[in-house]
Amino acid sequence: MSPRGITICVLVILVKGLVAPAALEVTVSLNGTAVLPCSYTGKITTMCWGRGRCPTSRCNDQIIRTDGQIVPWRKSDRYQLLGAISQRDVSLTISGVTKEDEGTYCCRVEILGPFNDLKLERTVKIHQATPNPLEPTHKTVHTTHDHESPYVTPKTTSSDPPPSSVKRVSQDSKIEDTLMADNPFTHIIAGVVIVIIILISVTTLIFTYRYCKRKNKNSSSRIPAILSLEGLERTQDQIEQNIYMIN
Repeated sequence: MSPRGITICVLVILVKGLVAPAALEVTVSLNGTAVLPCSYTGKITTMCWGRGRCPTSRCNDQIIRTDGQIVPWRKSDRYQLLGAISQRDVSLTISGVTKEDEGTYCCRVEILGPFNDLKLERTVKIHQATPNPLEPTHKTVHTTHDHESPYVTPKTTSSDPPPSSVKRVSQDSKIEDTLMADNPFTHIIAGVVIVIIILISVTTLIFTYRYCKRKNKNSSSRIPAILSLEGLERTQDQIEQNIYMIN
């Protein structure tokens, strides 16, 4: 593979590594309970939940925080970490969901070292169930005839209760978490690759310019030589003609 092809492959890999995955969407009914899954592996550490996209550090509009063992601070009692915190389950539970709770939430697990924090984004969406219209009550009025058939079954008034259904989010389903890790080496490698590409381009332009200049110089030096040879041949022809005329 040519150097150019290798460079393109490296850039494609870096771009794929830097693209952030889409946030997981959690749908919940109005006034219901939303569970935003978040967990991690490794050493038990501190973490926080915040509103909005995950920033470079910490949590924007922080709503709850844990030191890995207990929850020392929360914005409201509506926010709970009901999972086993000591087992690295820091899923957020929001009770009494309102319209204002819609939006993006950030789960940030703080890991020692620069750009090592694990970030998960969750989006809460309110599902407003449309009630089914009540079915009309059917009443049948029967009239008595003198010659009523004995095989006719008398009809009665029926009233069917309207069906109702509530769509709930299953909290027992396992959701695959996509971890977004800040890795400084990807940024460093991308910068080095860009610098190498620029140097190769500049070097190629310099060599091309020198080659064209040298070629033009060689071409211009050949023209006087050719002209001098032609002049010498003409002079010899004139001398020979003069000698013949003297003879």
